[in-house]
Amino acid sequence: MTHHSRSSSSSTKRHQNSPINHIICILLTLTSTLFLFLVILYNVPFSPNDTGKLGDRLWLVRLIDQSREYGFGVWGWCSWSDSGSASTAFQGAGGSDGVCTRKSFWKVPDSAERGDGVLGLDLPSEISESLSISTFFLTFVLVISTLFLIDLLLTLHFHSPTQPPANHKIYWFPPKKMEYRTWLAYCLRNFWLRVILMIFITAWGLPVLIIAGIGVGKMERDQRVEVKMGSGWTMALVAITNLILVQITIPLGGLWNDSKRSGKKH
Repeated sequence: MTHHSRSSSSSTKRHQNSPINHIICILLTLTSTLFLFLVILYNVPFSPNDTGKLGDRLWLVRLIDQSREYGFGVWGWCSWSDSGSASTAFQGAGGSDGVCTRKSFWKVPDSAERGDGVLGLDLPSEISESLSISTFFLTFVLVISTLFLIDLLLTLHFHSPTQPPANHKIYWFPPKKMEYRTWLAYCLRNFWLRVILMIFITAWGLPVLIIAGIGVGKMERDQRVEVKMGSGWTMALVAITNLILVQITIPLGGLWNDSKRSGKKH
């Protein structure tokens, strides 16, 4: 009777989790990483007279003043003419007469060359001064997303009879008797570490979304220009939302474990 109860107790301690939730978390984090990578790099002005398809770049804010269109991104801004009317020019790929300014932590008018059409725009301070600084913090979110993706990949089918407890103490370094992948799973499941991660994601990711939104809202009151969020802003929003969803999904659905292995070093 005692032997039966012991074997029954040991079997109940084991729980094999499905890989579905783990794979969903990987896909969400992979999407965030790719989107942030594109938002940060695919609006860099390559030259002062860039002739590429400027309208296809992942700008954070886009506006049209008369017949000229402007795109503002992480590393500067560009302007170009478009053959379409003001109501359809946002659909265009941009003309061949692009004028670009590439500068880290740019400001208008400080970073603009003499004669740049951007000097004639009545830009709110959210766009002219704060947008570049706030978008730079997206690079930190990209680093977090990349490292988190690596951790999720390394913990696929990690060794543990059950899911690591969410309220367990934080292991800042791998315990001597615990496998490295099992320790990573403990970190991913830890409630307080996920809270810290959420704070960093929101502190570095939300400012650019809010600042760009306020700036566009102010400019929408000006009937002389047509303004809207760029595709880069939308992709940044999706990326940050996905990262937040992953922090919620991990404790709800768990990670894919190998319940037949203890996760201890031999």
